[in-house]
Amino acid sequence: MKNISEYKYEDLLNRAFEKLAGRRGSAEVFEMPKVSVLVIGGKTIIQNFRDVAQILNREEELLKRYFMKELNVPGSVNEAGQLELRGKFNAVAINQLLERFVQKYVKCSTCGSIHTKLTKKGKVFVLKCEACGAETTFQAF
Repeated sequence: MKNISEYKYEDLLNRAFEKLAGRRGSAEVFEMPKVSVLVIGGKTIIQNFRDVAQILNREEELLKRYFMKELNVPGSVNEAGQLELRGKFNAVAINQLLERFVQKYVKCSTCGSIHTKLTKKGKVFVLKCEACGAETTFQAF
């Protein structure tokens, strides 16, 4: 076995990267999805609601309940996958709510990765990061 001073820097660096292979971290770029909002009469329709839920890898029901609770309005998902909320809300407000949702229910608080799984155990949510293995718990809504 060689003494550490006998190795080249590049060889040691390559060895370190090989050991880390397969791990995903905060270095990857995550582009926050933007909602497409349409206000018709007294309703606000999030047209790309189903797509946003898929991008975030979260259940539509969870995202729907979050919006309904935060905006304090009733709502439903139609057959086209659009979220219909009773009340008038602009796109800026809806996108800010979505950003808060991602920070709390999607991103790992330890490493910042979006590769997480959210499970519910009783009245508690558990956010488990697939990149670093960290678990965060918080009250369900």
